[in-house]
Amino acid sequence: MAPLTLDALFCSDCAILGCDTSVMVIPSFYTCNDDMTPRCARSNERPLKGEKQHVLGSRESEIITNLFLGDLQDAARFDGMIISVLPDAMAAEPKRTIRLPFLANGRATLDTTSALIDAGLRLGIQVLVHCEEGCERAPLAVAWFLKTRRGMTLDEAYALIKSRRPIVKDRRTWLGIYNC
Repeated sequence: MAPLTLDALFCSDCAILGCDTSVMVIPSFYTCNDDMTPRCARSNERPLKGEKQHVLGSRESEIITNLFLGDLQDAARFDGMIISVLPDAMAAEPKRTIRLPFLANGRATLDTTSALIDAGLRLGIQVLVHCEEGCERAPLAVAWFLKTRRGMTLDEAYALIKSRRPIVKDRRTWLGIYNC
């Protein structure tokens, strides 16, 4: 069986991406289907194209192509990679959820979350980052990704996120940084 091609990506029990996230491990159920071909998960219940407003309890919000921000209920119905930044596993989360508790290891947790988001997006997988309500912890993790992996300032990142999901609260002060 030939390996999948994306630098040093291979499919077995885990897929490892060999770029700047060389130690990032992505469970194979996110990268391969039964035919061992790359999986590009698409939810059947996506928001309408161009829809930007979010009402609490409605749907996940697409921030950039294939990167979604949502709450616990969104995670239960999302068909893609799910990253939870909640401190504890929740019964409503699918078993395939990747748990990276928010700031468990300080900014290193945000860097790890950003690397995982980046790896998923490079594979063409839809990625949902969620917390309980999708308005504080998960948005900060996504803002950090946009800052560190897409070259935005935190001001630009939060402006984009709030334009897609107005219920978001700017919590960058939790990092102890304001003008990064």
